[in-house]
Amino acid sequence: MAPLKSANSTTSCSLLEPVKLMASQESLCDIKPLTIPEYFRECCQKFQDYPALSIETNDLEDEKNTWRTVTYGEYERHVEKAALALLYLGVGQRTSVSVLANNCPEWFYIQLGALRINAVVSGIYTTNSAEAVYHVLSTSNTSVVVVDDSLQLAKVREIRARLPNLRAVVQLFGPFDFKETEQCDGYYRWHDLLELNFNNEQKAELLLRERNVAPNECALLVYTSGTVGLPKGVMASHDAILFCLQVLLKSQRNLQHCKESTISYLPLSHIAAQFFDVFMSMGLGANVYFGDKNALKGTLGKTLVKAKPSWFFGVPRVFEKLNEQILQMEANLSNMEKSIRTTARTVMMQYHLDKMAGKPSSYLRYWWASKFTGRIKESLGLERIKLCMTASAPLSLELKHFFLGLDLPITEVFGLSETCGAVLYNFDLTNLETCGKPLKGIEVKLLNANEQGDGELCIRGRCNLMGYVNEPEKTEKAISRDGWFLTGDMASIDHDGNVYINGRLKEIIITAGGENIPPIYIENIIKKELPCISNALVVGDRRKYLTVLLTFKTEIHPTTGYPLDNLLPETKEWLEQLDLHYTQLSDLLGVKLPENLIEFDACSVEVKLEEKVQQALKQGIARYNQQAISNAQKVQYFTVLPHDFTFATEELGPTLKTRRNIIIEKYAKLIDKMYVY
Repeated sequence: MAPLKSANSTTSCSLLEPVKLMASQESLCDIKPLTIPEYFRECCQKFQDYPALSIETNDLEDEKNTWRTVTYGEYERHVEKAALALLYLGVGQRTSVSVLANNCPEWFYIQLGALRINAVVSGIYTTNSAEAVYHVLSTSNTSVVVVDDSLQLAKVREIRARLPNLRAVVQLFGPFDFKETEQCDGYYRWHDLLELNFNNEQKAELLLRERNVAPNECALLVYTSGTVGLPKGVMASHDAILFCLQVLLKSQRNLQHCKESTISYLPLSHIAAQFFDVFMSMGLGANVYFGDKNALKGTLGKTLVKAKPSWFFGVPRVFEKLNEQILQMEANLSNMEKSIRTTARTVMMQYHLDKMAGKPSSYLRYWWASKFTGRIKESLGLERIKLCMTASAPLSLELKHFFLGLDLPITEVFGLSETCGAVLYNFDLTNLETCGKPLKGIEVKLLNANEQGDGELCIRGRCNLMGYVNEPEKTEKAISRDGWFLTGDMASIDHDGNVYINGRLKEIIITAGGENIPPIYIENIIKKELPCISNALVVGDRRKYLTVLLTFKTEIHPTTGYPLDNLLPETKEWLEQLDLHYTQLSDLLGVKLPENLIEFDACSVEVKLEEKVQQALKQGIARYNQQAISNAQKVQYFTVLPHDFTFATEELGPTLKTRRNIIIEKYAKLIDKMYVY
């Protein structure tokens, strides 16, 4: 077991400086501090012959896609090869290796190889601009950057002259696009590096480097964006990641060693993907199937059907899309088949709700309903699911009920980059509105709670970040002297210790009258009252009243991720109740969209809705207003936008989170029109 390095503080903003562990003696006895290379080696030895990583490959001979699988024993050898290749490239101790690539086994090999040679790993979103890539490479002191293909290589070429510490650029896949690149020093293909023969001296250097890694040093830099300014580099230590992981594995009851599988599809630059895909799978000896680069644009469904995972983590929008997919599949069924499925889902949902409430539940009714819900799960590739989790934003109660009706209870969890993974879990599922209780060894409290019991959620424990790299002032502001991390989330805690997240402090709308308003609560009710609506974004910061932007539910192109003109069944059904039979959004709105939506100015077109539609939307808003907590929380006006929010059109981020500031800026002219009354 690697010893801790001497440290003066529980926080650090330097990759060279270790930290004191924020840990009780009991916590240290329960979970021994380890380095990630130590833990990885233990797992590989324990699960040596079991499948670890599976990726779909195209077999040119029979033109079929097949899965290529790597065992844990092979996984360990690939990581050693990657570590030696990075040593060959001159990666220094406590410098960074950055990865600008889509999810793939090579990312795992490079990350774990870099950690073996006492380097730090930082991930970069493939959607980042060249300047955003420069920010990560410069602040992380990157000595080697690994890129996916020539498209990502071009971004690095553009900024390389400004990065004196960058020793090498490695391209994973495809040929170089620029002939001169092959003649330039410092550009390599990954395939060529793997063909090198490494000598005993280099292997000895690898072992020396590995012995110098300490649990209380930085392992990962996770760049997390704030509402203003450039992304901050969260320093996650070896100990923080493995502490969260090991406590979780001791706490959960559903998953077993060597019998599980999952899908890696969320960007690995995100802490959730790192925690659940890289580390949780390692700890369980599970098999990770890789989604393709278009997973979040629409191909995830195909991978689910092929991989049949036993646990699955998804942000709320992923579950919204699965819900839409099911309703779309059912749209073509006969009325009798629809009725049977609806009844089965209702029976299944009630079975779970009764169990949660401690009421008697009929297994016979469950058995009958499962005959129908089982087919639905099988069509989605979810028939083996033992644990479904969501985080990053509240999942509506309506959606939770829908998935209960499929015998798929969704566990709400809470975590941030700064907590190095999820730290609150609703494993008990006795209450669908909470994200649960903290893992053992982690403390929570509320700061500046108001009369309603809402305050800023603060977290303390070995899970917390070391600090923000090169940002001492921001670190000091985020972590109190006695070790509490201020999350920036408004929360309440009930008498059983369950935590309820009520919104981001920075997302709270403060009206011109000084009222504090949580927009997500309002948006979820509006979407419930108007099932035709995919997005409702409430506006009103420093304004006299609230307004809302609405988008109708449409199909999304599975490859490009662009919103399509075809209305989804829920929208068509809603319109049919008004005796309207539109199937295309352009006809409904009276707006024809161009093929290229990136350069399209949505404020330049005028949406023209039929009076029936306009009135029905007004009535939906009015129904929300009847439920509003105060007059200040009532929505006065709405505007329908000409297309749905998508990642491709930049209203959603890489993990499909709503980008509020960007949306408000993009649709500013339409918003301003709602404030001229």
